[in-house]
Amino acid sequence: MTSVRHSVRALLFDGDEIVLFKRLRPGREPYWITPGGGVEPGDASPELALRRELDEELGAVAGPALRVFTLVEPGHLGTVFACRLVSMDLSRRSGPEFLEPDIGIHEIQRVRPEKARELALVPAELGEFLAEAGPSLPALLDSAAYAPGRFRPVVDVHLLLLHEGRVLLGRRQGTGYADGEWQIMPSGHLEEGESVVGTAVREAREELGIEVAGCEVAHVMHHRNAGGTARIGLFLTAATVTGTPVNAEPHKCAELAWFPLDRLPERTVPYARAGIEAVHAGSAFSLHGWERPGARDLGAEAVRAGFSEVTVCLVGLRSDAVLVLSDAETDRLPSAVVRPGEGVEDALAGLGTDGEARFVGADDYVSASGLPGRRLAFTAPLPHEAVAAAEGAALVQAAAPGETAGVQAQVQAQVQAQVQAGTDAADERRAPGEAVRRLIPIASLDAARLPHSERMFVAEALGRPAASGSP
Repeated sequence: MTSVRHSVRALLFDGDEIVLFKRLRPGREPYWITPGGGVEPGDASPELALRRELDEELGAVAGPALRVFTLVEPGHLGTVFACRLVSMDLSRRSGPEFLEPDIGIHEIQRVRPEKARELALVPAELGEFLAEAGPSLPALLDSAAYAPGRFRPVVDVHLLLLHEGRVLLGRRQGTGYADGEWQIMPSGHLEEGESVVGTAVREAREELGIEVAGCEVAHVMHHRNAGGTARIGLFLTAATVTGTPVNAEPHKCAELAWFPLDRLPERTVPYARAGIEAVHAGSAFSLHGWERPGARDLGAEAVRAGFSEVTVCLVGLRSDAVLVLSDAETDRLPSAVVRPGEGVEDALAGLGTDGEARFVGADDYVSASGLPGRRLAFTAPLPHEAVAAAEGAALVQAAAPGETAGVQAQVQAQVQAQVQAGTDAADERRAPGEAVRRLIPIASLDAARLPHSERMFVAEALGRPAASGSP
């Protein structure tokens, strides 16, 4: 039986552009390839093989991946995934092809998908697919992974069973969210074609083996998870309960217990606690979680949501510049993985924050080893020592809004030239793959080489609208 070689490739989107390698080899015309490589025996799945290759070739971390193309040839099966670039750190490159200069150069380029036909992309079939379907892939990827467009919030239905000043709670287990914490029992999501009261009746039957009637909404909450998504919470009470509550879903609930309304257990899901307290106070409506979250709350929510890894990155600002780490081909924001035993605040302190850091955004990723992760972005003023240590070009004053387009273009060209000059000078002073700290003038961010996702964090830190093409 003939063995089949399996490979994986990435259509890695940075905004609306694809990250490609331009291959320059002695004695051969330039050609382009997508990141990726062969599936190895130790890879648990094709997707994990892809994430390993992205890490080896680019030091890159990507968001959710979607299979979009399969290439079948005699003895070879190629699977192509579409995904979005989250971060890239070339100092983490470890692929042997980047350590052997004799096999040629891998030059990183960003190309709009419709331009693929103009390139000698290998394999040619992938180039044709990319030119035809590539422009629509960001929307397809976002609909599968991010659900943009008209917002349809999750609706949670919580039924408070009350008895002599106590409320019934269940300790969660095996759900992947807030396991080990206490939650209102019963609770569940409103399903398509189902009324709110119907959800409460169904969940009471499924989770507790009881029948309820006379259900009424006691409180409505618009809740947002720290660093996550928003949802509507409806908190109901029942006029009659038939039967004795039992733990009918022990795979999701470790135990049931009654607690006084004014003395809930310490490890109660904050969202549930806020709803119980609102019902107890007779409040009809509340907002919860809409204030800007702090580092501790964001870290706790990431753990509650089941993320195995948390990364922090910093938009370090001074009045007219942003701090980045620059290597030979890219810029990136300073970042660090939160280590076991430390908090988000500790990781931020390690990045050199001076004073209060303000949360500006989050995105989710899957690590090269397959761990689900959440990246938390903060902004803070740069301390004096960080500014003094940063390398870069001199800063110039951008043209005022009222000046002519010609003057503005001249200033922008001057700024871009200075940024490139600072990059070239820094390149000469470091070994390949080594990164240096550099200040990029805010007026020239368009000339920077930051990934699109990090440009969005910077825009939020500066209070500017995000650029188009964002997820």
